[in-house]
Amino acid sequence: MFDIEEIERTVRDNKLGLQKISGADKDGLLRRLYDTFIVGDPRALWESFRYVPDRIDCNMEDPYLHLPEVMDMDAVYYFIIDYWNVDLIIFKGRMSDIYTFIGDCDGLDEFYIMTPDYLQLYSITDHDVLYHIDVRRNRPVVAKSQD
Repeated sequence: MFDIEEIERTVRDNKLGLQKISGADKDGLLRRLYDTFIVGDPRALWESFRYVPDRIDCNMEDPYLHLPEVMDMDAVYYFIIDYWNVDLIIFKGRMSDIYTFIGDCDGLDEFYIMTPDYLQLYSITDHDVLYHIDVRRNRPVVAKSQD
């Protein structure tokens, strides 16, 4: 079952070099995440992106399997886990460690991977869709008028 113990087990058993972000650092990072990528306070972040995301074609396969094709496995990213729509748990680490975590953590189904410069965001949703946003090239979402 996907719970805090499963998250801790995954990091421990795989000896992953992931740094958990908490306290004021987490608050600041979440503020930047929302200010850059998210409108409002949605149940699922991907429901309210500020930019129209690119949907990466995964040939009807698990999007997780395609992450090495679109991401630098040696680069460091923020890994943001949507924990039951109650909390966002954040780690910082190499993509290779994040990839191992995703593959081993039982029940993980919605998460985000953000570059440390806050310019790009990847998302795998609970509907097995892989999204990518690059604020330098994706167009902003046009607000719907309230007629």
